[in-house]
Amino acid sequence: MLIFGFKVQDLNSPQRKVYVTVATPTGHVHTSYGPENGVGKPSINKNFADTGTTDPEELASLAVDALFDVWRKKERGGYSNLLIEPVVIETSLTPDQMKDPKVTIRHFESIATATPRPPHESARVPFGLRQTFIRQTVAGAPTTSGAPVGARVDRRSATLTGEPVYFRPNGEQYRPRDLGGHHDVALLRTMRTAGIFVRLHGKPGTGKTALAEAAFSRDLITLNGHGDMAVSHFVGSYLPQNDGTFKWADGPLTRAMKEGRPLFVDEITRIPSEVLAILYAVIDGRGTLSLDDKPDEPTVTAKPGFYVLCGYNPEGMGVRQLDDALVSRFAIGVEVTTDMAAARAMGVPDKILKVASNLATKDAEDREKGGPGVWVPQMRELLLALKIASTPAGEKFAASVLVGQCPRPEDLSTISDVASNVYGQPISPLALGGQV
Repeated sequence: MLIFGFKVQDLNSPQRKVYVTVATPTGHVHTSYGPENGVGKPSINKNFADTGTTDPEELASLAVDALFDVWRKKERGGYSNLLIEPVVIETSLTPDQMKDPKVTIRHFESIATATPRPPHESARVPFGLRQTFIRQTVAGAPTTSGAPVGARVDRRSATLTGEPVYFRPNGEQYRPRDLGGHHDVALLRTMRTAGIFVRLHGKPGTGKTALAEAAFSRDLITLNGHGDMAVSHFVGSYLPQNDGTFKWADGPLTRAMKEGRPLFVDEITRIPSEVLAILYAVIDGRGTLSLDDKPDEPTVTAKPGFYVLCGYNPEGMGVRQLDDALVSRFAIGVEVTTDMAAARAMGVPDKILKVASNLATKDAEDREKGGPGVWVPQMRELLLALKIASTPAGEKFAASVLVGQCPRPEDLSTISDVASNVYGQPISPLALGGQV
């Protein structure tokens, strides 16, 4: 016999309640909540007591609907929700026992959280149920709980064909990619667990931030670097209050250390070297930070889960070379490039992709001759083109927008010519015409 189930954790709830929805082969779907250890009297939602069907696919869909309803209700109430994997349990419960919602739900909670599980019972995570939940448009939520775990690509054959799908905090999808024979999201989570720091480098829009957000989702704290940054931008400072006093506010580095969260330092090569020195004691094994502007506070010690990764464009204007001391601490360097196959899988029109591909060829040819290269649209521009092409404005309008995004005036005529050749008609940057 099978039980379909999901759990939702209220992160802001001091009771640490787990919300569960269970679909049983007897045609019943139940929802309840209780402490995360599964002990306690569950509260039953009678709205989903009897479905009138025993079809497994229909039951799975109804279980998703039940969870979706609970999710949205809690979200509207201001809670921060964490989705714990959809689970199917092979159980020894009899059909008569499954008719009792309290027995079924307690059984689900105990098996889904038990380690190790009884030999005659097991739980597994089906991709189909996860995808059903994704189709309900619950976006931006982590799909796993607990410590990050690494996974080999060859153990997850679906990884490179679009499964699973991760979400960024803004709701955009992220499709995992191969990274040195591993699943990129899982690898970053594994490096976090191991305390090995990663630097992501590549052209703007290739997906450095997207990868960091997909790996750590709402847990991630992001700091955007610029040339005028001071140490206070990392550690915090005293801020003026309405009553004329000053109150200390922790900076993103201090918060990440105190809360055991990952910190993504974007555009790190734009930050002055003397400011970046604040990271040395933090990521060299000591994991400590002294707040010089707040001498009354003891040294901050990083909590488990704290992690730092950085991103930068090595060819950008106004960038600085990373000091050897930082390069050695960010031991793993990963070049992030645009994945055209992923863009195609996400629905970017073929002609838009052909424009990008042809420009990439021209860029490579020009660089081989010693030239500066040609601007090539990256994932960010391609996804924007997809979004525009999906509106009534249409694909040709999206192509004109793509051409107009070129930041180098000297490349505009080349970009326009390539796009025009692909579309068989003039494609130029947008400009207002006469009255219509």
